[in-house]
Amino acid sequence: MPLDPETVRANLLDYGGRTFWALLVAIAALLVARVVRAATMRSLARNRAQANVTILLGNLAQVTVIVLGILGILAIYTQGAFGWILTSFSVVGLVIGLSLQDILKNFFAGIWVLVERPFRIGDTIEVTGYTGSVEEISFRTTQLRTADGREVIVPNGTFMTSAVVNLTRFPTRRVGAWLVLPGDSSAISAEDVRGALAKTKGIAPDPPAQVELRSVGDGKAQYLVTFWADDQTAALTRALEALRARFPQGEVHGG
Repeated sequence: MPLDPETVRANLLDYGGRTFWALLVAIAALLVARVVRAATMRSLARNRAQANVTILLGNLAQVTVIVLGILGILAIYTQGAFGWILTSFSVVGLVIGLSLQDILKNFFAGIWVLVERPFRIGDTIEVTGYTGSVEEISFRTTQLRTADGREVIVPNGTFMTSAVVNLTRFPTRRVGAWLVLPGDSSAISAEDVRGALAKTKGIAPDPPAQVELRSVGDGKAQYLVTFWADDQTAALTRALEALRARFPQGEVHGG
């Protein structure tokens, strides 16, 4: 059966037009993908995200734009059948998402941890009853090293649903000491304690030291002295010596 020249001409014009628009979509998608990748990486770099996370998210943003471009090209060529193709992709994606939901949850939680950085490698954190130093942060899990040398592997999804205590987030920690004075001695003030600790090495001047009268009884007055320091153990030792020198009539011991 001979081909109808008009039909051939119409088909050529139709597919020629589709190819023209498909090429425009492909070029636009590639250009936009590069711009989006660069903008994503710059934004993450300004937030001081880790290099591997910056590259990963930049590539993911680029791939997302390219996939959208491919779907646009499919829509141009398939037209009426595009809805069926898109539905098929959606069903396949849903099945894969359901079967890998735990892995995907931990993966995206790992990206959040690496980008937001609620803690960093070397920090000591407490989560779900475990306390340890952060040894490694990967995309799926975080490895902790406990004080007794055990390794704890925590799924990153845990950090999205559980409270996390960062024990080393701030450079100084509060330290307490007890000062016991005879009940008939004059009451002491925060200025008296600050004067005693003013020249003590390792004690932070801000926040300033505080003193609180906790109890009076049996001929004794118990005061709780609190201050802030980087090295708690060394600072407490020096503070006890300074308080003994300033209040020789009293008893001083760690809190």
